Amino acid sequence: MDKRASANVIAFVYGGYLMRYVYLIIVVPFYGRVLGVAEYGRVLASMSLMNVIWMLVSYGFTFVGMREVSKAHSAAECNSIYSLHVSARLILGVIGAAIGVVATMSSPVLSERPLIGLLATLLGIVSALNLGWLFQGRQHFRTPIMIEVFGFALSLVLVLSLVKGPGDAVWVLASLLISGIASSLVAYGLATRQLGWPRLKLSGVVPLVRSSTMLFCYSSGSVVLTASSTYLMTLLSTPAQVGYFGAAERFATIGLSLMGPASQVFIPTISRQLANGDKEGARVTTRRGAFLLMGYGMLVLCGALTLSPFVLPLILGQAFEPSAHVLQVFAWMFPFAAFNEFVAFYVFVPRKKDRLLAVVGALSGLANLCAALILAPRYGAMGMATARVIGESTLSVILMGVLIRLELVSLLPGAERAMERVRIAFGLHTQAQAGKED
Repeated sequence: MDKRASANVIAFVYGGYLMRYVYLIIVVPFYGRVLGVAEYGRVLASMSLMNVIWMLVSYGFTFVGMREVSKAHSAAECNSIYSLHVSARLILGVIGAAIGVVATMSSPVLSERPLIGLLATLLGIVSALNLGWLFQGRQHFRTPIMIEVFGFALSLVLVLSLVKGPGDAVWVLASLLISGIASSLVAYGLATRQLGWPRLKLSGVVPLVRSSTMLFCYSSGSVVLTASSTYLMTLLSTPAQVGYFGAAERFATIGLSLMGPASQVFIPTISRQLANGDKEGARVTTRRGAFLLMGYGMLVLCGALTLSPFVLPLILGQAFEPSAHVLQVFAWMFPFAAFNEFVAFYVFVPRKKDRLLAVVGALSGLANLCAALILAPRYGAMGMATARVIGESTLSVILMGVLIRLELVSLLPGAERAMERVRIAFGLHTQAQAGKED
């Protein structure tokens, strides 16, 4: 896509995502005031479990599928990819279900209301079966957004109709599950009409799992541990601290997820440019994505630091005032998260550096987990938030080192001039370069 078309698509995608946040502006205060701290903390813990199951069942297939579909030249080829990915997710869904049951019974918070955890597990499997990757890889960017808006509208009606008090927490998960199933039916209907019925099969699943393992390892090191933070809090701290952390993390997740729409446009675009041999176009598109993400990360840092003490108590009530301080700690995570999103998904994924992502993801995930195990039992929600910042900053340092080693640092805006200054400062520039500069 040219610059204008790319900008139009990104604007549409972010416009669609605006509906997600209108939805959250309505339901988050509703949950906080109707359910109370303890029950809302239980719901947030179940949603954390749902995210873990989602990531496990997806197993890195999302970006592999998006990358492969973006290179497909016919409907038959797309159908083959579509069929293989659906088959793989269904198989891993069985494993995800077993893990969800064990996790529910292992959590002191969720085991008191096991139906909530079981519904969250089913919701995670349904979410992993979504077809957003297929539409985005084919550059049908508007389709998944419209389906998602439909799901938000349905779940909003169900939640506001069924959730009346603290005892109705289970209906939150039931409403989300019903809307998720309805959205999936619409998505699969459209995909089947365009590409034909998926042909479920076992052959090819093992190679797909193998080729997705590196991206899954990266997700395991960063995304899965990030998604499981609230669930991990149920094992390490009190229900009140779970509620404070979960509420703050909910707002932090909103900020992080706003990076997602741009990646849905940039990843398949860069992959297609590289597949067509347009390295300069891919470089320009990558740098454009860097400008967008870096600026966004700094903007959210400033906004979260200044507005959290006023916004969170206003939205959730005075009972959640400690969550504001937790969100201020989370604020320092955003510049690092923006850099990590750019390097991982705009630089490494289109260029098939999956193995490197696996290694750096595992290292940062280990740092995050060690920090969480040390800080969360002692400092509760503040400790867990600090652990998240440590994990993201560790990942940024490692990724920056890898960029320099692979000589890909030039993809960063202003990096070429900065590296040249470093070379000059350390006397590494050539005499010819020095003469040219003079």
